Order: sequence, then structure tokens, then C-alpha cells
Amino acid sequence: MDIQSLKKAILSKTSLQVCEIIPLPDLEKALLWTLESFEKGYIPKSYSWSVEKTRKAYRYEYLQGWQKSVIVAAISYYTGEVFPEEEEFGKISMYTWRNNYSFIKNELRKATEIVEETTGKKLRSITLSNYTSIPEKVLFRASSLADIGKNTLLLRKDDMGSYFVVGEAIIDLDIESFGTEPRAEHQELTEPDFSICGDCRRCIEACPTDALETGRININLCFQYISENLLLIPRELREKWGNRLYGCSICLDVCPYNKNLKPIGIRHDNGVIGGNFNHFELLKMSEEKFHQVFGNNQIGMRSLLAIKKNSILSLGYLAYKKALPILSELINHQNEIIRAYSAWAIGRIGGKKAKKILESRYRIEKNPTVKKEIEDILD
Repeated sequence: MDIQSLKKAILSKTSLQVCEIIPLPDLEKALLWTLESFEKGYIPKSYSWSVEKTRKAYRYEYLQGWQKSVIVAAISYYTGEVFPEEEEFGKISMYTWRNNYSFIKNELRKATEIVEETTGKKLRSITLSNYTSIPEKVLFRASSLADIGKNTLLLRKDDMGSYFVVGEAIIDLDIESFGTEPRAEHQELTEPDFSICGDCRRCIEACPTDALETGRININLCFQYISENLLLIPRELREKWGNRLYGCSICLDVCPYNKNLKPIGIRHDNGVIGGNFNHFELLKMSEEKFHQVFGNNQIGMRSLLAIKKNSILSLGYLAYKKALPILSELINHQNEIIRAYSAWAIGRIGGKKAKKILESRYRIEKNPTVKKEIEDILD
């Protein structure tokens, strides 16, 4: 069986919507583009990826040396589902409505089994998606299945836009022994040229924090990154936050290639949480309840306090008066970042009662950051 027939078998017997099988390409030239983002200070120090780790990832040094080829695949997450917008419910980015990463990994395991059955060979393999030790976007571009847009995201202009997740199955199958002609034009990758975007700059102009420039993202300013972590952001960013519980997809939503797409996303049951969640329910959650609700979704990988911080930011952004009682409790939280955001949100709501709450906390507050937060409001 040739590679094309093998791909057809995979697509017909799994839920994978596009796939390619390629020899592992040389990524050395593509590495240079990524390293420049470190030089520019666009990668947060809190990130687990250092320059050294990035070099190793692009050189496959985290793999064990047996790898020969890779099955790269994608599934759309654009399902056409609609969730009502209400002030008490924070928006969740579409890719997080269900756990597409675990779903695609399961399908890639099936794909590997199909390759084994077809070739009669027992394969060594590892399936990956999103949280990986290899550069997924670069591999996907090497497969010719997608280009990279100015918003740094993978883009397919004919069917999925950029509303899709990718995954890989690294295998020890030598596909060149099948008589496959290597995709030479894709094997030696250079810097992306973003030609798929033409003169369009909608994503760059729409980013609320100016985190984007052509082909690069300052992760420190990205609301997606901020929503994942418990950190204190400047007031000018808080005032652009909107009503969000997790994630940001503005740079996807404005992309012309994401308009008028067919809802081909798969409505599977892995880690389903939907498009929004009640702020008050979240703020009252215990750790145990949090993991019950979000444990099978990627939100469950984050700390509960990081997600609670997002709800506090949203209620403050909205100046939502009904939130004052719970914020008056949270301003006494043991975590200083939660106290600081609660003070800011109370200040946004304003009024005599809010002022009294802030003054009361100020008298006993010992953390200088929180004290300064309250001082700025009261002044």
C-alpha cells in the first residue's frame, strides 16, 4: 500500500479531518525565527520554555532517537454552537468548549493502529497535541497542510480557517521505503512569509493589548496567556479585559478566512464545558469542585485562583453592582493578587458601600502592592 492509500484509510476510519505522513523534517532554519522572539523579550520568564529547551525541541532531542516519520493531523472545533451572552457568565474561547486535544490524541492512536494493521509492522509511537516537546506549528507547516498567519496561528483557507487543533503521532516507520517522494520543498523550512494574509492586518489591529506584530506575539501582553496564570496586570490592560472567563480568540474571530465557514467541528464528549460559565459559581468553588467540573478540560490544568482572577477582572470591568457582596469577601482572601484585583473591582463599582469596604481593608492590609491598589482608588 502506498502513502496516499494509507492516508485515505486513516481518514475513513478515524475522526481526523485532514492528515499527512511525512519524514521528520530538518527544522534548524525555522528555529531562528522562534529564537528572535526570546531576544525581543516576548517569551515570559515564567514560561517553561527556555532558549535551550527550544533548541532541543526543534532538534527532536526530547525524543529517543527511534523516530523516523510523523503523522500530522487536524480537526475543526467550529461546531456552530451558540451560547447566550449574559453579564454573570464569562466567555470561554471556542477551542476550549471541549477538550479537543485529548480527542485528537485518541484519534491519532487509532491512526497508528491502522498503520500497523496495514503495514503488518509493530510500531513504536507517541501521540502529542498542544502540550508537547516538539514545535507543532512548524511541523504542520512542513506537511503543507497549513500556512502560518500574521497572528502566528496556523491557517487553512479552504475549509477550517484557523478554527482547528493539531496533533501528531511520531512513529518509527520509514515511509520512504514505500516509494514515497519526499516533499522536498517543505523539508528545509525557512522563515514564514505570511503571504496567505496578503496586506490584511485585521488581527494585529484588533488585538486589545497590541500584543501582535506580523508573525510574532508578545506573550506577556496576550490575554490568552494572562487568563492562564495568576499574575497582576496593569490597570490599562484590566480596562480592556471584557467579560471573559478563559482564553482570547479576537485575532482569530476577525480573520477573513474564519468567516462563513461550514460548522464541520466534531461535537464529541471529551471535557465538554461549553461557551461560558457563571462567575459567581466559579468564585464560590472549592478546589475539589473545580476539578470535578473542569478536570477533563484544559481549564482544569490551570490553578483555581488564576481562573477566579479572571472572573474578578470581568466583574470589575463590567462594574457589576451585584458582585459587591462576594467581592467584599474576596478582598480579605489570603492571596494578595486576589485581594488586589478585588479592590480594583470594588473601586470600579464605586459608591459609599464600596468605599467603606476599601477603607476597612486598608486599615489592616500589610501587603504594599494591595495597599497601593487601594490608595490609588481612594485618592
